Amino acid sequence: MSDEGKVMTSEHVFKKFVWRQSIAVGESMERFTTWTITGCAALVALTISNLESITKIVSLSSLKLSVILFVMSLLFGIMSKMLGMVLQSGVRLLNDMEAQLNSEAGKSVMDSMDLESKQLINDLAEPYWWPLSILIRRSGEAGLKDYLSSDKRFVKMFCFQLYTNLAHILFAAFAIVAVIVCI
Repeated sequence: MSDEGKVMTSEHVFKKFVWRQSIAVGESMERFTTWTITGCAALVALTISNLESITKIVSLSSLKLSVILFVMSLLFGIMSKMLGMVLQSGVRLLNDMEAQLNSEAGKSVMDSMDLESKQLINDLAEPYWWPLSILIRRSGEAGLKDYLSSDKRFVKMFCFQLYTNLAHILFAAFAIVAVIVCI
């Protein structure tokens, strides 16, 4: 069922509110990830710079495994951090756009448009290079069918951020355990 041409319902507004409040947790997670990435990178640097003295108490194979696990942790941490930044910017953009479009000037502009929705989507996507143009076009078309498509996409990104952050923490924990077990 398409939302095109329909008025946004109170259910739409409520879902949007709940989802955006849930996604707001991503900002704290993104800041936390900054610190854990820094800690992991510092441990890797410390391990590598003191490799000779550390190998006297921990086996080289254990250290190699630990460094590999820390690098994996860093990769997942960087993905989580990037997703957090995208989520913050995206939700802020959605809120700003809605505020502008709901203002008197925004309503006036929207009421004076003569362009068909699909043509407007194509015009908006046209200056972007591939594959962004395709993504923007698809996003616009999804927005015509489902007013909450952007919010749903951000909820999915938030879930992905949560899982990448979990992987980041688990790999770091396994890296520490790999060294402690071999002492």
